[in-house]
Amino acid sequence: MRKLFVLFLALSLVLGMMAPAVAETPNYKIAILTGTTTQGEEEYRAAETLKAQYPDIVITDTYPDNFNAEVETTIGKLLTFANDPDVKAIIMVQAVAGATAAFTQIKETRPDILLIAGVVAEDPADISAAADIAINSDDLGGGAQIVETASEWGVDVLVHYSFARHLGMETIVARLNILKEEAEDAGIQLVERDVPDPLGEGGVSNAQNYVLEDVPKVMEEYAGKKVAFFCTNCGIQEALQAAILKEVRDGKEAYYPLPCCPSPFHGFPASLDVAVDPEDYGNIPAYIQKAAEKLQEYNALGHFSTWAAPVNMAMILSSFEYAQNYIQNGGERVDKDQLHAAFVTATGSDLSVTEYVDGDGREYDNFFMILFDNIDFNDYI
Repeated sequence: MRKLFVLFLALSLVLGMMAPAVAETPNYKIAILTGTTTQGEEEYRAAETLKAQYPDIVITDTYPDNFNAEVETTIGKLLTFANDPDVKAIIMVQAVAGATAAFTQIKETRPDILLIAGVVAEDPADISAAADIAINSDDLGGGAQIVETASEWGVDVLVHYSFARHLGMETIVARLNILKEEAEDAGIQLVERDVPDPLGEGGVSNAQNYVLEDVPKVMEEYAGKKVAFFCTNCGIQEALQAAILKEVRDGKEAYYPLPCCPSPFHGFPASLDVAVDPEDYGNIPAYIQKAAEKLQEYNALGHFSTWAAPVNMAMILSSFEYAQNYIQNGGERVDKDQLHAAFVTATGSDLSVTEYVDGDGREYDNFFMILFDNIDFNDYI
């Protein structure tokens, strides 16, 4: 799957393929709720692009930046979507606090609406009961992938940055347990370090500053060893990448195996100072090449990895494809094969789509985990 993603549908290929199906004035709408550019620029841009491409179908809105403190606002925005009788599907990425409550109410009053939640922040059992389809990146598979990549780099220590709120989420805890198991098997020391919650006092900047100051301390503590870093929060990725890059440029053995939401656009544009031009969304390999050239300039090739697919974008675009197909053609509300096909259409490549299984062995037949291969930036030089 390396060098394959002409993602963002190339937004000419897949969206162009969809266009004939909506040539006539549509009699339905698909609503998309995302974070702002502060909380999740990738999904925001995906929704924005779909709205521009399908102005008669797509309606959008954003949940508050401080979503944990403004749950009622988020719920209200979702209920407003459902109050429009033309809305036949609602897609929410990221599905932050409030998704379960809102979807539960919508299901009671508008059972005709297809409800899709991506990047789920609430309990899997709860969101699975409220949504028709829930989608996360495969945190367990990603945990194994992180250790596998670190092992290939010869890493000695793997640092896991997180905080209490995230460590109360089942999928994040499950990934941490996988990291512990896989790291032990690979002979890598796993170190857990607390970072301030970006939604707490001081906000995102406080958490970012903590990481910028802590990474050099870790490198000094484990002087002479290869140290990889992983953080569970989106808002901290840019700072973590920048801190690691500075260590590498200073000749230190610091590594970054994967963002929390794997994507070439997650943190890298700012940390590498590689701006995202509009055409980059339609030619992902070309953007990855620009990032690879910057890493080469910093002598940091072989220290960073990610997925070639912007995963949150892929969730928006694939969910839109899935919803359109369901609205136009009918069928089962939950169709794993059709969801897989939608992701293949949206990304131009195959992937693993599996049902989520919780720590008690319960399988959720409408909660799907997606996993792409990660990349070696050397392949793009």
